[in-house]
Amino acid sequence: MTTAGTAPPFTRYGGANCETSAFHKMLAFHGVEVAEPLLFGVAGGINFMHMPPPPGGGRSFTGGRNGPFPEFTRRMAEGVGLRLDVLVTEDADRAWRELREQLDQGRPVIVYGDLFHLPYFQATRHFGGHAFIVHGHGPGRGTVSVSDRCSRPRTLTLAELAAARGSTHHPFPPRHARLSADWASAREPAEDDIRRGVRSSCQAMLRPPVPTFGLRGLTAYGAGLDHLVRRAPAEDVVAELVGAFVDFELAGTGGSAFRVLFRDFLCQAAARTHDAHLRRAVPLAQACVDAWDSFLELLVPAWTPAFTELRDTYREREQWLLDGTEEALVRAARLGARLPELRADAAAGLDPMREQLSAALCSAVRRLVASERALFDELKEV
Repeated sequence: MTTAGTAPPFTRYGGANCETSAFHKMLAFHGVEVAEPLLFGVAGGINFMHMPPPPGGGRSFTGGRNGPFPEFTRRMAEGVGLRLDVLVTEDADRAWRELREQLDQGRPVIVYGDLFHLPYFQATRHFGGHAFIVHGHGPGRGTVSVSDRCSRPRTLTLAELAAARGSTHHPFPPRHARLSADWASAREPAEDDIRRGVRSSCQAMLRPPVPTFGLRGLTAYGAGLDHLVRRAPAEDVVAELVGAFVDFELAGTGGSAFRVLFRDFLCQAAARTHDAHLRRAVPLAQACVDAWDSFLELLVPAWTPAFTELRDTYREREQWLLDGTEEALVRAARLGARLPELRADAAAGLDPMREQLSAALCSAVRRLVASERALFDELKEV
């Protein structure tokens, strides 16, 4: 793999969220250590969002982060004192040429691509807002070396890289995006950066721009789940519940709809600022994590053998994907091949538990709303 003679080797892999881990690893490569939760917090990372199914069909999209790329990404860069350039092009040849020039100088690059075209994730849906680092290339082999959320280095062919970066599928077609900044000039977040990040999360949760976001959106989402579980076809219910479980828990959130990352941020923020409101917010943030964990357990409840096996299979598959060895990816593929049958089995046993599940989910969402309101009522005073 090509590197400049003076460049250190790239040795950082893994991470909770694709963008915060990419930033963390890029900064560390340039000698600046900023923990992933702190990056998430200064970006004002917390929100709730629910986007209904598109008119042409498919399931809804749910999330727990405040803002897509590049809004979230620019706030994160500002929190460590960086001016960030987001470079995009529709020209695949130009995109590779410019990336290769950086790699030839020993400079790793954060790029964006569609998960569907990254074979080590074995994704079945398109998502073009995924960030990863390309840190070397083999001119004679037609490959690049990649650092992603997997705990080990990955290798992509140039064709795979081009397909991921040039995908035109929604949501968030990547347009060959790559990030450019004077990474070595980054600094640790200051108190003002921490407070600004907290205010951004408060704004998103307490005064959302649309009624399906923030605390309003979370309340409405609970009502929608009640209607869904009671009345929709069983296959649609399972698809929506499982999809939300993946969105909130497994899709690069760090667990519990990003609330674990936010709790850890608040712990660090309280220690750095000695702010009484931040200190009181830490146990409230833990209560939110607990409430989210209870809610997520109900999305794929261990009430029948079929549901239990379905949830366990999703979790085990995710572990193998993040392990990243060839043997692990084979195991993940075997588990993934079983998921359609397991979802069908779960749907077949849904009817007797509809009323109980609907009531439990509504109660869990009410607890979520109450715990999050308590947290953000405290944080709005920061």
